[in-house]
Amino acid sequence: MKRIYSVLMGIVSILLLTAFMGYSKRNTYYEKEEEHSEGKFFISYDKVNIYPWEKDGVLYFFLPASFNWEQAELIVHNGYLQIDGKNVDFTSEEGYQNYEMNTDYTYHFSWGDVEEEGTLLFMKSANIGTVYIETDSGSMEWIDQDKEYQEGGWILITDCAGNVCHAGLLDSMKSRGNTTWQSEKKSYKIKLSREADLFQMEEGKNWILLSNVYDGNKLQNKISLEMASDWGLSYTSEGEWVDLYLNGQYRGNYLLCEKIENHENRVGIMDLEQQTRILNGDLKNLETFDTGTRKGILAERNPEDISGGYILEKDLNYDSVSGFLTKENNPFSIQAPQYATKEQVDYIADYIQQIEDMIATGDERLFDYVDLDSFVLRYLLEEVILNRDFGINSMYFYKEQGDQKLYAGPIWDYDGAYGQGLSNSKILAALEIQNYLRERTITWYPGLYENDIFYDQIVEVYVETVRPYILELIQENGKIDNYANLLRSSVEMDMTRWPYSDYRAGYYENFESNVRYMKYFLARRLRFLDQEWLGEDNHYEAEGNGEWYTATFIGKTKTESFEVQDAEEILATPEYLLGEHEWWYNIRDDRPFVAELPVYEDVTYYAHNGE
Repeated sequence: MKRIYSVLMGIVSILLLTAFMGYSKRNTYYEKEEEHSEGKFFISYDKVNIYPWEKDGVLYFFLPASFNWEQAELIVHNGYLQIDGKNVDFTSEEGYQNYEMNTDYTYHFSWGDVEEEGTLLFMKSANIGTVYIETDSGSMEWIDQDKEYQEGGWILITDCAGNVCHAGLLDSMKSRGNTTWQSEKKSYKIKLSREADLFQMEEGKNWILLSNVYDGNKLQNKISLEMASDWGLSYTSEGEWVDLYLNGQYRGNYLLCEKIENHENRVGIMDLEQQTRILNGDLKNLETFDTGTRKGILAERNPEDISGGYILEKDLNYDSVSGFLTKENNPFSIQAPQYATKEQVDYIADYIQQIEDMIATGDERLFDYVDLDSFVLRYLLEEVILNRDFGINSMYFYKEQGDQKLYAGPIWDYDGAYGQGLSNSKILAALEIQNYLRERTITWYPGLYENDIFYDQIVEVYVETVRPYILELIQENGKIDNYANLLRSSVEMDMTRWPYSDYRAGYYENFESNVRYMKYFLARRLRFLDQEWLGEDNHYEAEGNGEWYTATFIGKTKTESFEVQDAEEILATPEYLLGEHEWWYNIRDDRPFVAELPVYEDVTYYAHNGE
């Protein structure tokens, strides 16, 4: 039966792909042709149109991993195109023309009285799949401007060889995120018209496209998710890297992830919202309440058992439909049920308050209500990678119906980890991260850390599971190096489209240096945690490659430069060049000088008072 179903779905996919091609061509070519009479040129590849992007006089074509010129056509509309002095004509007897990747070509394009010329460059990804999305409007303007706005469309997903993984209607697409939403390279939530097992991940309709815009190595979220899964944290989302194209425009390297939601293939707990909907009908239109510390909806009926399932998020923004504040002012958004009734909000808020009180008083019954294993594993993950959002945002918990324990997870959002945004990596997140960041960090972990049962299991799991795992991860030709090799071509395109220095992505200008820093940071964290928990002074950092780099410090009246060997830290700066209240800032991204940052490339700092 499954075989017949697979065959039928294969046929459906082919039909949907054919429909997508027609839809894509209509949306991105003919509709635009009617709206604009100006000339243009673009690449049609397997019936998907890819448009060029221009910066500083260079026109870029960013091409997917499966691209080859034999299946492509460079279409010139309403004009004439020459590349290196030769007319472009893919319909000639000579057939397709094969342009080399990463090679500068000169182009001349004329239409009407307009003449355009400049440099043309083709870049191609490798090793990862591709997501093509065509929105109904043919534009991303409103989606990118309003986080609440959503729009339908069509979607085509192919693997790195060009094989179709999914094609069909897109029910909706909207932008998402907190810090990432402030950047031009947005993250998105998409909802397919039917469930699909994309890249062999579990079936689902709802998916997340993470932009990783502030991540200089593009590895942080993927590595963190796999850490959690490998260590045994239940319901951890899977993710796969893809190149994203929106309405024919390349948008960069993204991580396609399973969305955290109440679903048998995501967080597989009782669907309390569905039970409530059966009793009350559509919950979205019911009256809401907000007491200042608790909020949700008012419904006439509740299921007999409202003890679960719940998915909670410790969320500084506190902008969900349902949620509550604890007495310690810890804000929790109730992600499932999204439309929680007053009785359900009261139940879960009282339950969480009971746990918070137990942590604060050292109640010996605590681990009858808190799952020790998941809390320890999630804490160790946050501590090892030093997540700056630890206890602030994107910290999830869940509770199943009929189970009195609260579980930590699933984990989410690690753009701000691995030393990003923290000038001191030699701190314990459980005790000190609140001093370095903003208020409303969750108040539980200092109390948990002082609990003997919790602390003893931290050390045990660290020694038996975490430390060996990290050492294997950072070794030469380990997972980090292998993933970096896999991503290199895609990241080169992404770095061109979204320059690192514009978004403070990583600490370094090039991809290789940011990958090396990730490994260095993890080695330093192990060294620090060995000292804290085991009383051992171990060194795990990799040796340098023997090269020398120039460190330059530009003062108001004088500049000083000196050589630093690869992987060494700058232990002393020329303070005599600083004026009153001045400090050194990296000319690349205006970040202040950090003493423990190893040198992997030439670096320049300038003196400034920070205002």
